[in-house]
Amino acid sequence: MTWENCVVKLNSDSTGSFYSGDVVAGSVILKFKRKQKIERIDFVACGYSKASWTRPSATLPHIKFYSQKKKLLHITIDLFGNLQGKTVEQGEYEYPFCFALPNDLPSSFESSIAKVHYRIKIKCSGDCKHKKTLPFIVLGNVNLNHKEIYLLPSYHEINKRLWNTGNISLTIKTYTGFSSRQNIPIDVTINNERNVKLYKLSASLIQKLKYIVTEGYADEEKKICKVFKNNFQNENKEMCRLNMDIPHLVPSSIHTQNPMVDISYILRIQLQFTFRPTDLTEDIPVIVATVPVLHTEFNEF
Repeated sequence: MTWENCVVKLNSDSTGSFYSGDVVAGSVILKFKRKQKIERIDFVACGYSKASWTRPSATLPHIKFYSQKKKLLHITIDLFGNLQGKTVEQGEYEYPFCFALPNDLPSSFESSIAKVHYRIKIKCSGDCKHKKTLPFIVLGNVNLNHKEIYLLPSYHEINKRLWNTGNISLTIKTYTGFSSRQNIPIDVTINNERNVKLYKLSASLIQKLKYIVTEGYADEEKKICKVFKNNFQNENKEMCRLNMDIPHLVPSSIHTQNPMVDISYILRIQLQFTFRPTDLTEDIPVIVATVPVLHTEFNEF
């Protein structure tokens, strides 16, 4: 017989989230129903990343497996030293704790291929092996406010010749650094020499995932959100404004060395035409931060 109840409380927000480099603080509350002897209780904070996928192979068994698990965090604290090998009276006991997270921890993540997870484990040794586990979320600490390039709008241009109908070009103005829950303006100027009939202008935020294990890697893309415009004047020069609300996202992997899951983002701008199979597409690399970016004023056209 060990504890009747074990509760782990974290001093964090309602999501149980912490940034890499943070100090994680909280307490463990143990409730004992009767007087008893404790053999040993351990406190461990741990984190792992693991990835697994298959690919067709030319040789038997015609499937190649890729799999790896990596330890990211392992912290033990002698939190219950006064209990080890001792007899405790009935009642409730509270043990405060704190530990520091490394600055380069990868963010918590989960997909069908890989998982990055962190948890606190309270383990009791003896005849009755009790265990209490509490997951917690780690987010990479990405702050771009000290880099002017991400505070200012950036400009990008696409040019294309459409057979014998002349050139068409796009000039794109937007921010390339932002955080979750920010609103990002995207201004697009369309120079359409021959008034080619336009079908749709869209901007998509794409999450690019690269899973890396010792024997190989796999790539994956996920469309996060999309905004578009499909009513045009079809004039020589047309100006369009798109606004994108950024949802809650895992930040870009810019401070993590050799991550098993490398997370990056692009803003994909695409202009489609009504009667032509071709289109104009530009992929703009962007960084998703955890701290809201203090952008300079985004002037009108």
